[in-house]
Amino acid sequence: MLDINKDILTSINALIVVADTILGEATAGVTTGNGATIHLLDESELAQATANSILDNWSALTVTADSPVIDEGAGNVTITCNDVAIADDTEVGYVVLLDGELYDNGTDTVTGNSVSLILADPVDGTYEVYVYRLVDTFASGYAIITVNEVA
Repeated sequence: MLDINKDILTSINALIVVADTILGEATAGVTTGNGATIHLLDESELAQATANSILDNWSALTVTADSPVIDEGAGNVTITCNDVAIADDTEVGYVVLLDGELYDNGTDTVTGNSVSLILADPVDGTYEVYVYRLVDTFASGYAIITVNEVA
């Protein structure tokens, strides 16, 4: 097994989904704490280059939320990644965490150099929405949305 480590801060739950999606069975898992580490079962040059690219390009995409702070029941939140880096991509992956736990994940279609996700009627808590490339540099980015409980 080979460990690829970079000095970045991230959520372990987001990194698990991204690494598993991109590397598949080549990874034995991830850890965070002293940076972020992808544990590779496959020690090939391709697997090493991919793991390095995931970590090197973490937070490289511009991801924004139209309402980064919202009250519960106030409606939907639109998360947008409008970045030239995804202009030639057909799809990107996404991960949604609610209070640090996996809430949703999947893929969505890129139109031009943009993708938009809708967080429908979010409930009280902190959402981290990660968008990541499925090809090439495997760059990612994220937005944080805080939903306040209404008494």
